[in-house]
Amino acid sequence: NPSDINPLNIGTGINTKHPEYFPTLTVDGKTLLFTREIPNNDNTPRGQEDFFVSRLSEKNIWGKAEPMPKNINTSRNEGAPTLSADGRTLIFVACTDQAGDYGPGREGYGSCDLFVTYKVGSKWTNPINLPGDVNTHAWESQPALSSDGKTLYFIRRVGRRGTQRSDIFFSSLQEDGTWSKAKPLPENINTNRMETSVHIHPDGKTLYFSSDGHVGLGGQDIFMTQRQPDGSWSNPKNLGYPINTKNDENSLLVGPDGDIAFFASNRSGGYGKLDIYYFELPEEYRP
Repeated sequence: NPSDINPLNIGTGINTKHPEYFPTLTVDGKTLLFTREIPNNDNTPRGQEDFFVSRLSEKNIWGKAEPMPKNINTSRNEGAPTLSADGRTLIFVACTDQAGDYGPGREGYGSCDLFVTYKVGSKWTNPINLPGDVNTHAWESQPALSSDGKTLYFIRRVGRRGTQRSDIFFSSLQEDGTWSKAKPLPENINTNRMETSVHIHPDGKTLYFSSDGHVGLGGQDIFMTQRQPDGSWSNPKNLGYPINTKNDENSLLVGPDGDIAFFASNRSGGYGKLDIYYFELPEEYRP
């Protein structure tokens, strides 16, 4: 039962021969921040991840993406950004090198941690490890900040080293500015496989995520769930074809008005391995 949609490539201002993914958008819909994997100097197969920013012109064309400043982008991996509603708080993932080092001025707990930086005037502060009890010795990644700034959803790898499982967790902002100990979403959302790429819409109750643990079309599919009046979460709904295909789909971003969505896919016809696409979201999948 395919939806009548036509995903369009967002264009060469953003997409290149390199993989682009994990888009995040300011609430005015005019600034797009995303992750790009660029080659390492040593030509190893896996590149390193940096942030790039593109702005929407008056002609509704996304301009050429520019890299974030060097106190944000380093020679190590930065990825999966989430912006606050006003665009002045950025929470993102930073990972260690093979020696376990996060880089100059950054300290963490292990593997990949969540860091935060604030825009003061026109400059971004040096990132710090997210205060509170979110980060652990496990792998924390792919944050999604609610529009009121009080709830943070993210992905944590669970189980023994080498197991292919990750779950969606959430944490609440406390009065002292730190984040509470994270709790997992319920078992009708988290499976014994991989849940990834979580996104909370500005309505505060519609959650989109990718998973290969729920019934799908192949690889990772995108699903949605909504928080009910009693605080529970509805059973996930597959967004169907052609949003989902036999390939991997992830990092769905739904615009503030709920009618336009962005996502990353390695479908044929793009400029590189993963490109960012946009489309009009069918009514049944809107916030």
